[in-house]
Amino acid sequence: MRQPIELRRVRDFGQVINDSFVFLRENLKPLFASLLIICGFFIVLSCVTTMSTYLKMSDIYSGRYENLQGGRFNYLFSVMISALVAILEQSCIYLVTLCYISVYLQKNNVKPTFAEVWGYFKYYFFRAFGSSVMVFIMIVVGLVLCLIPGIYLSPILVLIVPIIVIENASFGYAFNKSFRLIKENWWQVFGVLFIMWIIVYVANLMAGYPISVIAMGTRFLSLKSIQIPLIVFFSIMRSILMLIYVLPGIAITVCYLNLEEQKEGTGLLSRIEKFGMNIDEVSDLPTEEY
Repeated sequence: MRQPIELRRVRDFGQVINDSFVFLRENLKPLFASLLIICGFFIVLSCVTTMSTYLKMSDIYSGRYENLQGGRFNYLFSVMISALVAILEQSCIYLVTLCYISVYLQKNNVKPTFAEVWGYFKYYFFRAFGSSVMVFIMIVVGLVLCLIPGIYLSPILVLIVPIIVIENASFGYAFNKSFRLIKENWWQVFGVLFIMWIIVYVANLMAGYPISVIAMGTRFLSLKSIQIPLIVFFSIMRSILMLIYVLPGIAITVCYLNLEEQKEGTGLLSRIEKFGMNIDEVSDLPTEEY
């Protein structure tokens, strides 16, 4: 029987990318079951708001609005609501992924149950969400300040939420540790982020580009009879494809565990401590209390 992947070990750039996909493949069913159950509400809501937004866009381009100014206002308001729902959906997908990996590590590379992931999700939700908002603000401020500071800070700050969830840490502790871990490893984390976000971008284009063409091309394309079904189909597809955000979550966490192993040897020390223990003693891990 094939042994489950060991996340706490030193990896080079290629191994981080490869093992992120290996972990996803090995844990596909339980991980996506947790994602669909916990994030299902936001996936459905994202689908509804996306459909509403593109239908309003179609009405504007087709000239069906008698009051064009009012139509544009409705469209912009719908875009804002859709963007907010998308951010909440991405955040939930990201947090569920981190919680799944955290339980996986706590159970010594055993696949978590939904109840365990849900317990971690509830426990970390507000702390992780608040930390994500602070990270987002710092990155945006850095991007506004001549772009370069934001690019420099991104690989560092993305490690904060994984540290909080994996180590049950405070924001201040995670902030300081992220700078300590990234030292001499900035390019590796940036490279992993770059590859993963290209994958996410391409996945979003698969649904986003066709639905935009359909909505804006109402006047020029003979799609009146199938326009609404097409918008509904691509809206559903776009909402489901948001699950691709699980990949950056896995890759960033693998980066963090790789850097921690390089700097502190946490996984190695754990294996040394367990050396000579029987299987029952090793697997008898303390349960988390919430």
